[in-house]
Amino acid sequence: MKTLARAATSALGALCLGLVVVAIAIAAIGIAGTHASTRLGNDTANDELITSTTTGELARDMDTAYATGEEAFLAAGQPQRSRLFGSLYTSILPAADAELSSLERLHANDPRAEYTDFELFVRQWTTVRDLLSPVGIPSHPDATLAARLTAAYQPVGAQLDRLFRVEQKGGRSDQMAASANEARTTVFIVGAAGLGVVIGVLLLLSGIRRIRRNLKPGQDQAEFADTLQVANDEEEAHQLLRLYLERALTATTAVVLNRNNSADRLEAVTSLPDGSPLAETLRGARPRSCLAVRSGRTHREDPARSVLLGCPVCASCPGASSCVPLTVGGEVIGSVLLNRPTPYAEAEEERIHESVGQAAPVLANLRNLAIAEIRAATDSLTGLPNQRAAADTLKRMFAQATATGSPLALLFLDLDHFKQINDQRGHAVGDQVLANVGAVRNVLRSRDFAARNGGEEFAILLPDTEIASALAIAERIRAAIAEISLPGIDVSVTISIGVSGFPDHASTLDRLERLAYATLYLAKRLGRNRVELAEPMAGNAPAGLPEPPASDFEAPASDFEAAVPPSRVGGS
Repeated sequence: MKTLARAATSALGALCLGLVVVAIAIAAIGIAGTHASTRLGNDTANDELITSTTTGELARDMDTAYATGEEAFLAAGQPQRSRLFGSLYTSILPAADAELSSLERLHANDPRAEYTDFELFVRQWTTVRDLLSPVGIPSHPDATLAARLTAAYQPVGAQLDRLFRVEQKGGRSDQMAASANEARTTVFIVGAAGLGVVIGVLLLLSGIRRIRRNLKPGQDQAEFADTLQVANDEEEAHQLLRLYLERALTATTAVVLNRNNSADRLEAVTSLPDGSPLAETLRGARPRSCLAVRSGRTHREDPARSVLLGCPVCASCPGASSCVPLTVGGEVIGSVLLNRPTPYAEAEEERIHESVGQAAPVLANLRNLAIAEIRAATDSLTGLPNQRAAADTLKRMFAQATATGSPLALLFLDLDHFKQINDQRGHAVGDQVLANVGAVRNVLRSRDFAARNGGEEFAILLPDTEIASALAIAERIRAAIAEISLPGIDVSVTISIGVSGFPDHASTLDRLERLAYATLYLAKRLGRNRVELAEPMAGNAPAGLPEPPASDFEAPASDFEAAVPPSRVGGS
C-alpha cells in the first residue's frame, strides 16, 4: 500500500501540476477573450437599444405632429382649429424637437455617409416644421396647404425607414465583429485546452504504467462511486448500494435499513431474502433497536464469539453479521446490514466502510432533495399543491385523457370579496379562510387533484369525470365553503367556480384553461357564490366576456375588473 501511495502521489502530483499550469493559461485567455466580447456586446446592445428607442419615439411624435397639423388645416370650425394648433405648438412639436436633438447627439459620431443621410432627414423635417409654423397659416380651412404638408411629410417617413435600416445594418456589423472576436477566443481556448489534454494524457499514461496492477482493487469502488452519483432517487441509490456490496463480497446478502424519525421506526428499504428472520425482528422495531444506529459504530455478530450486548435486529440472523451505520455530519440516517456464513476479513471490512461512507452523503442529499421538491410543490398555508405542481399535473392529466379518450373536468375557483376580508379583518383572518378552504379537499374523491393557484384562486382537476358529475362536485365544494365559519369571527366565505371539460367543451389544453377562466369570470359577473359551466365546443368565451389568456394557471388580477361591471366589484 505504501508503494502504491508513493507511486500514485508521484504520478498524480506531476499530472496535477501540468493541469494546473494549463488551467491557468486557459483561464487567462478565456477571461481576456470573454471580457472583450462582453464589452463589445454591451456597447453594441446599449447603442442599438438607445438609438432604436429614440428613433421610434421620434417617429411617433412626428407622425402625431403631421396628423394633428393635417387635421387642423382641414378643420371646419375655428375653435377646433385653435385647439389642435394649441396642442401642436405646446406639446407635440416641442416633444418632436427634443427627440430630434437627442437623436442628433446619438448620430454625432456616425461615419460621414450615415451622418449625411441624417442631415437630409433633418432638412426634410425642417420643411414640414416650417409648414406647421403659425406664420402664414390661413385662418380658414385650406386643403391645398394640407396637400403640401402631406407631400412634404412623405420623404420624412421614407428617410426614417432608411435610418432604421442603417441602424440594423450597423448592428449586424457589430454583431459580426463580436462573433469574430468570440471565434478567435474560442480557437485560443480550444488550442490551449487541447495542449492541456495532451500533456494530461501523457502524464496520466506515465502514472498508469507505474500503478496499473495496484489500481485493480479500486476500480470497482470507483465504478460504484460514479454510478451512485447518477442515481435518480434515494430508492435507486439504496438498490445500487445493496447490489454493489453483494457483488463485491462473496456469499453476502445486504439489507439497507432506514431510520424514519417522523414515525420513530427502523425499516428495510431494500428487499429481504426469502425466509429472513429480519421480517420478524423489524416488525415494530425502532431506530434504537439497531445497535449500529444507536452507537454510531459498526456492530458485529459472530457465532464463534459471544458479545456482551446482542442486537435485537440482527442477532437471530444465521452466520456472521456486520452492521455499518450510515453517518452524515455526525447524524446516523440508517445502517447497512451484511450477513454471510463466515466473518468478514479486515480488507473486506475496509471495503464495506468505504462503500457505506461514499453512499451515506449521496443518500442524505437525495433525501433532502426529495423533501425540498415536495416543499417546493406545496403551498405552506393550505397544504395543497402550488401553482407549479398544478400546471405540471394538468399537462400530465390532459395528455393521459387525450391518449385514453377519457373525460377530464377542470374547475377554477376564486374566493368572493377576499380583498375585503383582508382589508377589514386583517391578513391573519384571511390566512385562516384560505387554510379552511384548503381543508375542503376532503369532499373530493381520492383520484381528484386540488391546488392553490396563487392568491385566493384554486384549481381542481377531476379525471374520468363527465360534466354532470363535475357540476355536482363543484356544487358540493361551493356549499362546503359556504359553511366555513371561524371561531369568534363573523365572516362570510363564498366562492365562484368556473367549469370546463374535455372533450365536451375543448379539444386542446389551452382552450380548456381559457374556458374555465371565462366561466369563472361569468360566475363573478352574475353575482358570485355560484357555479358556471362552459358552452359545449363554443367558438368563443361565454357571451359578454373577453377570452382571457391562459398561461400556466396564471390569470392577471386585472382581468376580473375588466370582466365584472364596476358597480358589482367589491373585491375579487
